[in-house]
Amino acid sequence: MPAPRSTFETARVVLLSIGHGIHDMYPAFLAPLLPILQAKLSLSNTLAGSLATFLRSSSFVQPFIGYLADRTNARLFVILAPGATALFMSLIGVAPSYALVALLLALVGLSHASYHAPAPAMIAHVSRERIGAGMSLFMTGGELGRALGPILIVVIVQWFGLERSYLAAIPGLVFSALLFRLVGPIQHTAKPVEHADLRAILRDRRGPLLLLLAFVWTRALLVGSLGVFTPTYLTTRNLSLMQAAAGYAVLELAGAAGAMAGGTISDRLGRRRTLLLAQSIAVPCFFAMAFGPRPFIFPLLALTGLVVFSTAPVALATLQEWLPEARSLAGGLYFSLNYIATGLAALLFGMLADRIGVQTAFNLLGLIPLATIPFALLMRDPPRSAPVDTH
Repeated sequence: MPAPRSTFETARVVLLSIGHGIHDMYPAFLAPLLPILQAKLSLSNTLAGSLATFLRSSSFVQPFIGYLADRTNARLFVILAPGATALFMSLIGVAPSYALVALLLALVGLSHASYHAPAPAMIAHVSRERIGAGMSLFMTGGELGRALGPILIVVIVQWFGLERSYLAAIPGLVFSALLFRLVGPIQHTAKPVEHADLRAILRDRRGPLLLLLAFVWTRALLVGSLGVFTPTYLTTRNLSLMQAAAGYAVLELAGAAGAMAGGTISDRLGRRRTLLLAQSIAVPCFFAMAFGPRPFIFPLLALTGLVVFSTAPVALATLQEWLPEARSLAGGLYFSLNYIATGLAALLFGMLADRIGVQTAFNLLGLIPLATIPFALLMRDPPRSAPVDTH
């Protein structure tokens, strides 16, 4: 029998959040491997930045994957994606050319899209009325995965060599097998709408949706640059590759704490207020990290990650609440725009870094949160009541 509406299904939320963490370890391999791949394949900063674009290339189809998942069983998407992502991403160390690395990253992107569209819809359902808390756990799992991923791949490369990077695929393949055993079907929260009705719903809610998606897009320009070039930036401040990977892990671990706090706080404070507060604090935190003394770089990275990444579950929960009839589509829209923007950000940052230097380009990133504040000011909170289950 379905659980009552007020029940927060902790076991399912935690299991899906762990799956998010295992899955998201693998795309995080790119950032710490980027300096090695640049040296191995003789890549400029622009070409290196373009690799992140290939990683996010399938984001254009993510809303369509979400649309399909809303009308089918999303279970297989969530089960198969961690293993597929693990396999493709772990082979990039073996790839002998830029073209093959780009192809593997494009395949990773497709698998990544297949996971991130339906998974938030499943989380929203089993979280019931505490969607913010559920999204916090889900996004925290992803942040922890992205924090552990760089450490995992650097250890494997240092112990076994770049040519045996495929050994890193084992956890993802094993967890896909576990998910097959442990994750059963999860019912839709609301009856999926027909195509014509969906167009009417999107047209009716286009104002708040466009403001929210503009916020997501602009915020992603900062997150995308941080996610790809933070290790490279840290090496320009005379940190070793292992120290740079550790610094990136600190950023992501702090981001996990921020993700855990952000959605939960927004359940009480409100989505809009939480977004405004976090973006306002992000600017001084980032500049303190960028211009602060080198001995304090790790705690300042932690403070920056805590604030910058806290808004992700809030924005995702808000979008789920604006589109309760099509939650996989909502997840697809969020991650599609987010990954397109982060990929574009990495490419633009690489081009800018080639012209003015990595450190100077990195310092300019702290201005981006200022551009998100007008969108947050114009937003309004979505209805907080969930639709009644119809299955």
